[in-house]
Amino acid sequence: MRRLWREAPYLTGGLALALLVATVFAVRLALGALFWADPEHRDMPIAPWMTPRFVAMSWHLPKDVVTDALGLNPGAKRDGHGPEPLSRLAEERGVPVADLITDLEAAIVAYRASLPPDGAPAHE
Repeated sequence: MRRLWREAPYLTGGLALALLVATVFAVRLALGALFWADPEHRDMPIAPWMTPRFVAMSWHLPKDVVTDALGLNPGAKRDGHGPEPLSRLAEERGVPVADLITDLEAAIVAYRASLPPDGAPAHE
């Protein structure tokens, strides 16, 4: 390792940095896989603290089902404060969060009713 550092310090530093970044992403991937593999995180009751993405992940829904149910523009950028929980989306619209949750639950029922009997999403 010392020989590498002496002969090519910038390349060795770049390699170390690349390995560090790859390790961070690998750990994030593993933690995410462990979290979503836990049956406790599947079909969780929708709560005001959840983000639209969390609902989609928990209920195994395509993004567009959630964005359509909430009336979100999928291409629009938010204010940059991170993921918007349902409570904040409801507050911005001036509606009770229970209304958004009801809309999401109705969309989930409709989506699941549209699936083939085996439960696999239809190929388009």
